[in-house]
Amino acid sequence: MSDNVYQTPKAAVDIPQEALQPYYVVSNRKFWVMYVATFGIYHIYWFYKNWQQYKSFTGISAWPVARGIFSIFFAHSLFGLIRDSADEQEGEPHLNAGLLATAYVILSLISSGTERLASRDLGSPYTDFISILTMPLVGWVLYQVQKAANAACKDPLGDTNNVFTAANVIWIVIGVLFWAMVLFGLYAIATGAA
Repeated sequence: MSDNVYQTPKAAVDIPQEALQPYYVVSNRKFWVMYVATFGIYHIYWFYKNWQQYKSFTGISAWPVARGIFSIFFAHSLFGLIRDSADEQEGEPHLNAGLLATAYVILSLISSGTERLASRDLGSPYTDFISILTMPLVGWVLYQVQKAANAACKDPLGDTNNVFTAANVIWIVIGVLFWAMVLFGLYAIATGAA
């Protein structure tokens, strides 16, 4: 024991690995399972988590929830931040943040527009199919950025976030049920059974 009463106590402090990372880290498998199972809605959480991590890491003033919901307005800035951080890692391929962000915005607008048309029975079933077909393209764009985010956090395989939590499983079950309803509906429309 020290005689200095003014000395700070020496205790081990456990800082969660997530708090040490500037961006959201997730494994490839978990990213794709969550993205596909949630019918692409995972992108809202993905943007939210990236902005939340960046805010915690840097202390910037930002609203991660709003940036997750209105992601098309913040995609360029987030993708640029991730690119800049990934470029600092040796041997990492350059992320074309501007092109990917623009592709994300355009594909998101197409998806949203065709969803709205399909919900009003305008152009159905073609608008339904277009909306569904844009989903893997948006996923591919986000996956490219996710690989750069993992690299920027020195975890290229996303090993620190590769286990499915109970919340993940609940979202997967809900997503599978939703997928079943959508596919049944499309089948009914295509065969004229509706």
